Amino acid sequence: MTVRRPVLVLAVVAAVVAAVANANFLLAPAVGARIDLAVGVISELSVPSEPGSVWFRLGDGTSGVLAAALGVVLWRAAGRWGFRHARFRSLCLLAFGLGTLVSAVVPVTCAPSLGPCPPSSDTAELVHDGVSVLATTGAVLGGGELAWRARGLLRVLAVLTALVSAGCGIYEVVTFFQGGNGGGGNSQRWQVLSVSAWLVLEALSWGQRATAQPAAPAPASR
Repeated sequence: MTVRRPVLVLAVVAAVVAAVANANFLLAPAVGARIDLAVGVISELSVPSEPGSVWFRLGDGTSGVLAAALGVVLWRAAGRWGFRHARFRSLCLLAFGLGTLVSAVVPVTCAPSLGPCPPSSDTAELVHDGVSVLATTGAVLGGGELAWRARGLLRVLAVLTALVSAGCGIYEVVTFFQGGNGGGGNSQRWQVLSVSAWLVLEALSWGQRATAQPAAPAPASR
């Protein structure tokens, strides 16, 4: 069964929109955000009391919904398209999408980089951090699987993206357990950009797989 071009086009468009929405921290200077991402973390941009927080939450929500939708499409189509192993990546897309969506619905309520936070903010931070870890783990694993399966230039780009994403993730975990804030926004910014690239490369890989499929045999004439 061949992959319909409209499906591929819609998937790429959705992935690009999700990627741009995911990199919403780029809006920080434009909306007058007070968070210094060299010190604080990207999640602090979504604190309800901060300037432009609604846009950062909207970006995360949009990215999460579109990524989850891509995961559903990939799950349903993987068997028909002849690459069932892609269902692992569909689960990664779902994990990233749902985790990102929940993180937008349940933002952190205080920005530690701007001053001490009250104990009442701990619950929201725990939920937000938990789903963020789920989303990041899904993105790192999905990017690694794509790097393994892709071919040609797409594979080169996927490998570079996966190395940046995984490297930043490891750095953030190490610094967190050393008593830091997960490396701060410097590391997070690179990781977010690499995740955005993964979303686009994932959709493009569907087209690569489609062009590699053998043409369907013509029906026999009577």
